[in-house]
Amino acid sequence: MVRAHSIAQFAGGKQVGLLFQVEAVGDNIALAAVTITAFFLSVVLAAFVTYRFARGYLRTRRRPLLYLTVGLLLLAPLPMFLRLVFGNIESVTGTERRILVTASKFCGLLVILGVVYR
Repeated sequence: MVRAHSIAQFAGGKQVGLLFQVEAVGDNIALAAVTITAFFLSVVLAAFVTYRFARGYLRTRRRPLLYLTVGLLLLAPLPMFLRLVFGNIESVTGTERRILVTASKFCGLLVILGVVYR
């Protein structure tokens, strides 16, 4: 299991940096590093594609493109962000986290299907 924690460093009441602390359970640290790197690259790519959709909407002002942007946001970057955030909050169980992630993906698919079949 790999768990990433973000830790803010404070100096004199001001935040001076943000560190990521990774805790790996098991022997294969290299696999954990590759997994975390792939996860963050996936988040960046999903956010970039969503950003491009949003730029396209702002340029054309076509409502279907706005809905596609929202659908893609709910389908890709938001579930990844929810997994990252709620995976590090101990009061949120794995089942609750899966329900939130699945609900986000489901809503994203519904929005995209609404655009496609409109």
